Amino acid sequence: MFRILRWSELVAPDRVRYVLRAQPITSAGDGTDLELAREVDAELIRDKIHHHQAIPTPEGTYESLWQQLRTELDVRDASPGG
Repeated sequence: MFRILRWSELVAPDRVRYVLRAQPITSAGDGTDLELAREVDAELIRDKIHHHQAIPTPEGTYESLWQQLRTELDVRDASPGG
């Protein structure tokens, strides 16, 4: 069982970092958090808007991170000692 935490932070004037972290909350957990992050560049967003392309939303970014996190957790659970 895991607690899922998510947050975003400004890491540069034109960059935002989105983070998703899984923390084990059961006594069987090894205490090792699993964290995934993605940085989004404002210049890339402006370019996509200029070219009428779809832009990543915060929720879409977290959804993508969630899918990756689930895969990583499944791999961890399937490994010996996981």
